[in-house]
Amino acid sequence: MNWTISIAHSWWYVVLCLLLGGVYAFALYFRSKEVDSFQEQKLLRFSLPVLRFILASVLAFLLLGPIVKYIGFETQKPIVAILVDDSKSLVQSGNTTQQISNAVRVLQSQLSRNYEFDILAYSNIAQFVSVDKLTQTGNETNLSQALHYVQEQYVNQNLGAVVLISDGIYNAGSNPQFVTDNFNVPIYTVGLGDTTVYADWSVNNVSHNSIAYLGGDFPFRIELKANELKDKQATLQVLQNGAIVQQKNILIDKESFYVELDVVAKATKIGQNKIEVRLNRFESEKNKVNNTYTFYVDVIDSKKKVALWAAAPHPDLGMLKATIQSNENYEATISLGQFEVSKEYDLVVLHNWFASQAELSLYEKLRNNGVSTLFIAGNDFNAQLFNAGSQSIKYTARGSGSNAVLPLINGGFEYFEIEPEVVSSIKKWPPLRVSFGKYSGYRPSDVVLYQQIGTVSTQEPLALLCDAPKARIGLLAGTGLWQWRMAEYEQNESHQNVNNLVNKMVQYLAVKEDKKLLKVYPTAKQYGVGEDVTLLGELYNQSLDAIPSQEINIDLKDEAGKWYKHSMSASGSQYKLLLKNLAAGAYQFNATSSVGGVKLVDKGYFTLLGQQKELINLTADFNLLRTMANTTGGSFALFSDITGLGNALEQNNLLKSVIAEESKLVDLISMKWLFWLIFSLLGLEWFVRKWTGSY
Repeated sequence: MNWTISIAHSWWYVVLCLLLGGVYAFALYFRSKEVDSFQEQKLLRFSLPVLRFILASVLAFLLLGPIVKYIGFETQKPIVAILVDDSKSLVQSGNTTQQISNAVRVLQSQLSRNYEFDILAYSNIAQFVSVDKLTQTGNETNLSQALHYVQEQYVNQNLGAVVLISDGIYNAGSNPQFVTDNFNVPIYTVGLGDTTVYADWSVNNVSHNSIAYLGGDFPFRIELKANELKDKQATLQVLQNGAIVQQKNILIDKESFYVELDVVAKATKIGQNKIEVRLNRFESEKNKVNNTYTFYVDVIDSKKKVALWAAAPHPDLGMLKATIQSNENYEATISLGQFEVSKEYDLVVLHNWFASQAELSLYEKLRNNGVSTLFIAGNDFNAQLFNAGSQSIKYTARGSGSNAVLPLINGGFEYFEIEPEVVSSIKKWPPLRVSFGKYSGYRPSDVVLYQQIGTVSTQEPLALLCDAPKARIGLLAGTGLWQWRMAEYEQNESHQNVNNLVNKMVQYLAVKEDKKLLKVYPTAKQYGVGEDVTLLGELYNQSLDAIPSQEINIDLKDEAGKWYKHSMSASGSQYKLLLKNLAAGAYQFNATSSVGGVKLVDKGYFTLLGQQKELINLTADFNLLRTMANTTGGSFALFSDITGLGNALEQNNLLKSVIAEESKLVDLISMKWLFWLIFSLLGLEWFVRKWTGSY
């Protein structure tokens, strides 16, 4: 253990503090009339000035802002992470939430003597919980994500082992064995559920696209499984909007039967098309919920067209094309040097533009034709040409250099929501190269991303979107976007977050001018079961000025034809309605409002995909749990013997406490003992002076 004190000034100031304390004590006790009170008491005559000297010197020293640095060592017990499956399949197989919670409490009590422990519940995602928060209500099981989460949360900590309480069933994410192959701590698995294989005829999965185009075909693949039904004759029906598109007889020729069937349907109806896969049911089946599977395909007129224009190749172009085409609604093309203005384009991305008069002319032609543009400023950007354009945004150069600029989310951005996981990911993206200069002619709410230079946050836009009169305009103030996509994959093994941000910007810009005075729309066309549905609304007068705090009524119709009435809440000129706890199915809504005595109407639709993944397979897989335990050096135990697993953990000599160096800085003035010291010195001096009669 080591204590050191440092101050923000030279240590010569301490001498001044002592000098100040001495002068103060001398003036009070040797230069005042009160000194006569202590002439006959030599001890007090010298001890009281010393008390006042110490007190005054300490108070003066505290003005220097002293900081105490503590360096010591602490013993860290090994941590045991108890990972509990919180999905529906556990209670469906006969276990109650109370039984699972009680077992976790028993394990906690057993391990608390030698270990620290945390409880994590997982279904589609993993999170830290207390034992009384276990519910077993999750709609899917992503075991690989849960194991990844544990690895991320305990970096540089003394994680000793993971206890996994599960039935071994997963229906989302990758095979968890791929994760355990590189797991660096033992996993002790606890198996619960029913491993008995019952007679079952089920739709295991359907692979399909969520988007189709009017007049075209959309294929999908159906995976069927059967157990303990050998030599049975089965039937399959596929229905589109209630009409049979395929019917097939299938002979189950094995006790463990599996087959994949390809089906092609025709997109003849715009909007949400309901596809149902139905299997016949056998009396001997225990689980009959998995004999049907329903999904929806959104049929639209055509894809939106995005053109990427540049004078020369650049890696940003490939990144943008791949990102835009990750959305099935969009197709992107790259043109280098040869450009043709067309009203068919929904958006044109101008990369490293405004280097010549010809490029300015092309830009103006696009705007005059009502084509939205996304301008990306590069090395050849000419501020004079840019400012000659008809847009309201202008640029003032401040030198010929450039900065490495990090993206910083604007909390006041209003045009669409940016998910928390995207915000978190953006903080880790690399910088873009941005020229010195200042943009003007935009509103603060137009800014998606601000520029951050090092640790300094600025009010200069890195990315902004404007709803201009002729066509919408977007701006990215620098190049190097391709690095964002690579960094995102390195962090999360996915491009999802960067795709999410870029595609939302593209979707906003690609919207053609809409003269409707009332607009109500969902934030997504499809939602998962259990998700909240958000409807957004906009209301305008005849001059296309936004109208705030007006009443917008919503009539919502479910798949059964039942109507529900709602009202949208207003926040300024933005309207919003949050719909919770909706059942799975296709929904339609009618929105109505009144402006100046004129009734306005809008309508739309969305769907909730309610496939109960947790009910497709209820047969516990203890072999998977045993394999995971053996691969990582742990062991497997049945749920009924969870205390035996606790004993195995305690006998593992590799789970040891570690001694870690601990270092912390504390302001000396914040220490409580110092307050009591000063208080005691003052109190003692006051008492002595009172006793001698000087007060």
